[in-house]
Amino acid sequence: MAFSPFFQGCSREKRYNVLLICVDTLRPDHLGCSGYPRNTSPTIDKLAAEGVRFEKCYSASGWTLPSMATILTGLYPKDHLATDFHWAMDPDVPTLAAILRKNGYDTRAYVSHVFLKPTYGFGEGFRSFDFSVLNVGDSQQVSTSKELTDLVIADLPKTQKPFFMWVHYFDPHFAYLAHEGWESFGKTDADRYDQEIAYTDFHISRLIERLKRKGMWDNTIVILTADHGEEFGEHGGNYHETLYEEVLQVPVVIAAPVLEPGVNKTIVQQIDFVPTILNLLKIPAPPNLPGKDLFAESGAPGPIFLERDRPFPWVLRGVIDGKDKLFVVEVGDSAAIPMSSHGNYAPVVNVVPGTYMYDLSRDPGEKQNIYSDSNPRAKELLSLIARHYAAPRARTHSVEVDEELNKKLRSLGYIR
Repeated sequence: MAFSPFFQGCSREKRYNVLLICVDTLRPDHLGCSGYPRNTSPTIDKLAAEGVRFEKCYSASGWTLPSMATILTGLYPKDHLATDFHWAMDPDVPTLAAILRKNGYDTRAYVSHVFLKPTYGFGEGFRSFDFSVLNVGDSQQVSTSKELTDLVIADLPKTQKPFFMWVHYFDPHFAYLAHEGWESFGKTDADRYDQEIAYTDFHISRLIERLKRKGMWDNTIVILTADHGEEFGEHGGNYHETLYEEVLQVPVVIAAPVLEPGVNKTIVQQIDFVPTILNLLKIPAPPNLPGKDLFAESGAPGPIFLERDRPFPWVLRGVIDGKDKLFVVEVGDSAAIPMSSHGNYAPVVNVVPGTYMYDLSRDPGEKQNIYSDSNPRAKELLSLIARHYAAPRARTHSVEVDEELNKKLRSLGYIR
């Protein structure tokens, strides 16, 4: 895929600011605005009431690195190429930050996941990129929402307008820690996961309140979303290793001065964020983006493609077309992974080779695999997958997984 220049100059006057808040591992069905009975998310719920909440949005991949790269490029993982620990984004791919910086924006990032460092290409286009919160401590034992919010608040006096600010909160990611004030939720993994959401939500409220006090809120487009969801045994496993709905569905709230509040039932994807944000700002989007502007286009969504190249040694490829979902789990090309890493990957229990097909209208919990070789609809879906992945791009920018990175990946449970 070729990427051509398209940038046009724009005035700094009357430009909306953009605040992109990403909460790692956040399931939409654990938020009050989605009907969850626990009070996990009063801040997010209020934002949803003031903006547009999309009922169903799909992650491109179901884990952080490729999904966040899709959010910031508008491209499928197969095109931005950040699909495993060992591979960074294609540097020729224009990121949202690079586009906005060329159009006069003060671009700032505050991230809390080791996969989101400039090593993987996420620094492209940012004037300021802060990942210092990674030094707070072992992510299995410490929370970072307070420290991350403190960093953003401390930088507000020197933040210029218009700004693009990306704030990535990590805490709902495993390990799930208990938090004072929310102990009544309970002590199971799912209970402590809810505590993590509530804790993060509280610190998001601090950020929003400070932006309001600084007069930086009313002229700001806010997008709140997540990279992926989480499993709690729905399909025999935990964490986020599969392409099931509990892993793929993410929350999306967009609030902007030009938008009427409401709930949008359109099925959307992470590839839609970049064209939507740019069109709200009246900045031309790259002509080769596969996504759509969520506020300018209507009609039934096209096929939703899903892909992940981990957990090793599996590759998972899937598609959702209408009510039908199909994905294939098979052994990948291990030659793309350095031999030194082959024995490091943590084993999983619920990723099993095969072909899986579900009717999401009748079986939203994906309990009955209806795939068969003789099913003509299955053949159509397999053909869609084959065409979508027919011309893979060659990866060229590898990432050395040194001992420091290995240590962090081990603490997060990605490797053993």
